[in-house]
Amino acid sequence: MFSQSKHRAECIPDKKMIYEMDIGSLLTAMTTTGVVSITAAQYLSKRLLDHRLSKDLKDYDAKINETLATHKAALDQRVNTVKAEGEAQLKKEIEEYLGEKTADRTYRSEARKRLYLAVGPLRYQLLIAAAELTNRVTRIGDAKITFDMSIKRYFGQSTAYRMLRVLAVSELIERQIAYADFAVAPAMRSLLKFKRQAFMCLSSGKVSLGHPNEDWNGQTQHIFYDVLGMIASNLTVQDSPNLPERIMRFDEFADKLSDRNFARQMEPVPHLITGFVATSQSILWLRLLALAQLCIGLLENHGTELDLEIDPMNVDQMIRMTEDDHILRNIDSYREAIVSFRTSLVN
Repeated sequence: MFSQSKHRAECIPDKKMIYEMDIGSLLTAMTTTGVVSITAAQYLSKRLLDHRLSKDLKDYDAKINETLATHKAALDQRVNTVKAEGEAQLKKEIEEYLGEKTADRTYRSEARKRLYLAVGPLRYQLLIAAAELTNRVTRIGDAKITFDMSIKRYFGQSTAYRMLRVLAVSELIERQIAYADFAVAPAMRSLLKFKRQAFMCLSSGKVSLGHPNEDWNGQTQHIFYDVLGMIASNLTVQDSPNLPERIMRFDEFADKLSDRNFARQMEPVPHLITGFVATSQSILWLRLLALAQLCIGLLENHGTELDLEIDPMNVDQMIRMTEDDHILRNIDSYREAIVSFRTSLVN
């Protein structure tokens, strides 16, 4: 018996052998030795299945790890590529932005220089002209004094010149927009607005407010808007092609009035000024008051540093000088319309 057991034990493969053999080889070996039993077969099958599963799992894990490593490498490469592309795009956008800002800053700086070189002297002239016109209107409104308003005499010529000089300088300033960009200096844009408002004072219904005596067919107490532009242009001269245009001096203007052709170019201003009286040309007087208020507004916005002297103006008193029944009945409306020009330049 001992020999049989020993023989059977010797015929059963050890664990190391089992792990190293596949099922077919193992069964063949056992069949050959004749030691196959149900219990042994079950035991061996279980161990072989465990071994195969363990081996398959290890192979699967290895494949998974290999696949993950491959995907990770591809993903890292993709991330690095996207990151590099994003950094390059961001760098490009920053460079473009900074380049645009630099170009814009350079342009605005150069445009501002051109603007002040072109308009600066004219701005000063406009402020002086505005102050002188305002003081002239205030002086005319002094009921204690009567002036000779003939266009052939000094006071009449001077009054016409002061009114036209304001228009001519503002017209000349507007022409400079071809050489400088007013957008770079918002404060300077009010000079352009001044020109339009000045023309409106002398031409529009914003002052006359439907007065029954206003004649829109003829220039009896107003001047057509486009005619104002032509008159203002006729007051500019250019001494040589290399020099900028300028406004006539008063002495040049007075001398030119003796030229009939020039005098016609100034119409209807000579006709309106000659013999002017507030009581008979009440609407025209309101227009001059509105223009004076606009000039005061300009000086308040641009001329404070010059400390220009302005005579005090009593608007109500000057409106009452018209002795016009319609105007006096609606004095509040006319006062509001006239004074509104003073604040019309405020943005």
